[in-house]
Amino acid sequence: MPFDVALFGTGLAPLVAAQHFTLQGKSVLLLNPDLDFFLEDSELPLDPFLHGKINSKRILENTFEQAMEVIRPVYPGSVETWSPQAEKEGFHDPSAPHLRQRARLWISSLSSPDSPWSWEQIEELYVEASDSHLKPQLLEGLPAIRRFPGVAASTDHFRGLSIPKLCDIDISRYRNGILEFIRDRISAENVICAVGPVELIEGGIRYHAQGVWNSVQLKENLLAFWTPRMTQWILNQSRKLGAPLTPPKGIRMWEQWSLNSKEQPAPATVGMFENMVVWADFEGLPRFSNLKTFPEEQPEASRLAVLRSGPLISVGDSDLQLTKEGWISHESLGALSHLCYDFLKWSQFSIRSLRAKAIFEWEGLGELPATSLTPQLKVVRGCDGPVVQILKAVRSACEEKKGD
Repeated sequence: MPFDVALFGTGLAPLVAAQHFTLQGKSVLLLNPDLDFFLEDSELPLDPFLHGKINSKRILENTFEQAMEVIRPVYPGSVETWSPQAEKEGFHDPSAPHLRQRARLWISSLSSPDSPWSWEQIEELYVEASDSHLKPQLLEGLPAIRRFPGVAASTDHFRGLSIPKLCDIDISRYRNGILEFIRDRISAENVICAVGPVELIEGGIRYHAQGVWNSVQLKENLLAFWTPRMTQWILNQSRKLGAPLTPPKGIRMWEQWSLNSKEQPAPATVGMFENMVVWADFEGLPRFSNLKTFPEEQPEASRLAVLRSGPLISVGDSDLQLTKEGWISHESLGALSHLCYDFLKWSQFSIRSLRAKAIFEWEGLGELPATSLTPQLKVVRGCDGPVVQILKAVRSACEEKKGD
């Protein structure tokens, strides 16, 4: 039986594309090189704003309203929302993904003028944000520090910029919900994992799975979603077809830590300190408890998430084969210690978990159109990183295909 389109990739992007095409009434074959769709784990809950050009346009793309515009239409169920202004409303569906509205707070140290966030950069961002009606606020000393999640003791050696109503998304529930829906909507034999080589043939594709080769006719074409996991196959196709592709700048390593906090971090703010993004890590409503009354209880709201930017390595670097533990260095632990002891003023901290991610970094962030290597094969970029960015890239590729 011929299919309208075939999708080849791992992670959230091909699942969202499958949702777009099924809504258009098209038949879809979904091919995944991994045993599971999320082994690569290449999505981020928010734009960390640590690399690339930080301007008001990029910030506007991550406002609560803009994010809901992109996130809600392709999700086959309810998307619950939370904001500090409406925190008592609760959630109607406990299994739904949560889109949170929180302020973003950039911190600059008065004693370290060479830190990643200089006061000059923050003032420039303030002017741009003001011109775009984002209602930024400049803070100095205690008013800045008290809003930062997890701070145990106050100090007046810092200044900050706060922008309200930016978003972050519960990735795990969002992507699992789409995966479950696609598996129910598309018959099981059309969602194939652990696929080996995929080859273009006249009028379709040929792929290896479960020990046998299969040939499939396509009415339209094959879309390949370019994440680090797919790099070797995509570059091989580019060389074979004589269709050069512009490579990414490199692969940025990210570390997402979960820490036990002695303090109950302020849930309404995501803080930016040096090369780290910090927020209260909770599901649903933030739940607090009295540790003096119930010392054995560790409330969800006492978890602190720290997203740390690691090195940028070249696309062909063999270091990608390292285990996640191998990505973590003394520098990583030193940065955590600096955050917890020197800035947050904790007496101690403990690590709950770590997730390491490898994510492309491109020139011209936000301008990553899909590229047709042949009429049969289209490569979609921007398929990893912040969820909002991924959804926009996939929607653009699917709408372009719809108009062809």
